[in-house]
Amino acid sequence: SVLSKYENQITIFTDYLEEFPDADELVWILGKQHLLKTEKSKLLSDISARLWFTYRRKFSPIGGTGPSSDAGWGCMLRCGQMMLAQALICRHLGRDWNWEKQKEQPKEYQRILQCFLDRKDCCYSIHQMAQMGVGEGKSIGEWFGPNTVAQVLK
Repeated sequence: SVLSKYENQITIFTDYLEEFPDADELVWILGKQHLLKTEKSKLLSDISARLWFTYRRKFSPIGGTGPSSDAGWGCMLRCGQMMLAQALICRHLGRDWNWEKQKEQPKEYQRILQCFLDRKDCCYSIHQMAQMGVGEGKSIGEWFGPNTVAQVLK
């Protein structure tokens, strides 16, 4: 499921964060500060609430015959997805909402995640964004710049 894949990425990051030094340094994430030395758990909780979309493979071919992986061309599309997903989470759940592994996630969160699945019927999928890019002069499988991503998401 989508949530189990996401939980796996959080586990990997949690292991990495435990290796951070206990330094008297501030870490800022989307306008919130965390003191690394004393607030590692708050920092991890804040990071865990952010959606992370990265290259994927083996999704249904875009447009029926197009690519089934976005490796090498989808990075800006994934960045756009992450920014939009974060905006939707802030709008519907608030900036202070944090994802919790052992807790059932709110329906709003699940609805937001569904919008970004790599399926042609999901409104913010790589499929939809790539197809919208055609109207902006980009071929499916071609790298998008930041402006093209903004136009596609508009």
